[in-house]
Amino acid sequence: MHNFMRFFYQNKSRIIKGAAIIIFIFLIIQVSNYFVKRSNEKELTRKEQQSNITTKSEETQGLVSEKSAVTGRDVPKEQLRSETDVINQFIDFCNQQDFENAYNLITDECKQQMYKSLETFKQTYYRDVFNGQKKMCSIENWTGNTYKVNINEDMLSTGSYNKGYSKQDYITVEEVDDEYKLNINNYIGYSKINKKTTKENLSMEVISKNTYKDYEEYTIKVTNKTEDTIQLDDINSTKTLYLEDAKGVKYSYYNHELTEPMLTVESGQTKEVTIKFYSSYVSTKNINYIVFSNIITNNGQLSGKLEFRASV
Repeated sequence: MHNFMRFFYQNKSRIIKGAAIIIFIFLIIQVSNYFVKRSNEKELTRKEQQSNITTKSEETQGLVSEKSAVTGRDVPKEQLRSETDVINQFIDFCNQQDFENAYNLITDECKQQMYKSLETFKQTYYRDVFNGQKKMCSIENWTGNTYKVNINEDMLSTGSYNKGYSKQDYITVEEVDDEYKLNINNYIGYSKINKKTTKENLSMEVISKNTYKDYEEYTIKVTNKTEDTIQLDDINSTKTLYLEDAKGVKYSYYNHELTEPMLTVESGQTKEVTIKFYSSYVSTKNINYIVFSNIITNNGQLSGKLEFRASV
């Protein structure tokens, strides 16, 4: 015991230094092990996320469901296959930045309403949805030939995972000259109407409508054969100009987008006006009339006909 104590005191500084070195090395090993473990856990989490995205990507090459989300009815498989194929083709063209072929898949009506040139399509739709990055999509039949398309980050191509990124579009598939074309960006389609209603010296011909997911837009030709200038509405209320469906439900108009001059028709004049209505797309909805309930003459008095119901 005395020998041990003597040895300890004679080598005290060396022993303390040695112990300190051993403790230091031990701490380094523990810290290194901790960071290696954290790194392995992060890598495992990343691989699990990638695996989940890969699985999702494989699943969403087809449909989320074979039923309509609105009606709950089964959609014919041949229709689903043909229509989803062209939607996936459009997404692929955008991913490849093949703008010309993507643009060629859009209907002429959609181009006319929203993308009158290839450059407009690139600078608006492509930049907003894709912006130079590849995306993947899931497709669900909404109703009829309209599909809800969720467009998300493609982790496999970007190497990153942005769980919060998602764009939703409603795409309608049209068959044009034995080819499938698309109405994109919530545009459902164009319909010719050409129905004319005449009362006394005033006539209105509903020429056409453009249907969007959340509203409808009607073009009406108004012919004023009265002796007075008329104003179709005073735009003070959304309730005085509206659509009326077969069940008597009313859909008011976007009065904030119109001005009094836009709704004014001079005596002897024929004028086209375009009016937008708060009428969300429902394939089974039948609009019967556009109702003008507050037509005003140039002297500020209501005309003899308080209400003009233009057939649709």
